[in-house]
Amino acid sequence: MAISFRPLAVTDLENVVRWMLDDDVQRWWYPKGTSETEIRAEYEPSTQSESHGLHKTARYIVDVDGHDIGLAQWHFGDYPEYASEVQSSGSAWVDVLIGLPEWRNRGLGSELTSQFVHEIVFADPTIQRCAIDPDPENGPAIRAYEKAGFRHARTYRSETDGLSAYLMVLERPLPKIT
Repeated sequence: MAISFRPLAVTDLENVVRWMLDDDVQRWWYPKGTSETEIRAEYEPSTQSESHGLHKTARYIVDVDGHDIGLAQWHFGDYPEYASEVQSSGSAWVDVLIGLPEWRNRGLGSELTSQFVHEIVFADPTIQRCAIDPDPENGPAIRAYEKAGFRHARTYRSETDGLSAYLMVLERPLPKIT
């Protein structure tokens, strides 16, 4: 199985909106009733090549064997209210989702998360740690992130957005000594 990542493009917005409005995805990503317009407004600026680097979050389409199946995104800094709240200054943050139901519950989440972090996020040599914060009730995501190497750091309720979070971290692997 070949997993690859490509920057989000305007032609991907239809899929992203459809994925985000799927009940199983929306449950963890957006409040019930979030509109297509609101989702487009959040993701469309990330698709404009002249604006890459101006946005806080780098977004990628997850491709598996030629099928666009989900979204992966990461950011480093720029959200100080969250960094101080979870004491993770200096960490990159990631989010991943499998948008197509037929690709869920197949053990793919841990593999694509691990590959995304090591291939995309840790490509930046200044990043020493990666964090992810699923809802504490999202057992499948937590198990996938554990298999990808993330370890539980703490559970908390965000004062910034009022959501519960199961903070998990992954340290950059030490270089191999030859």
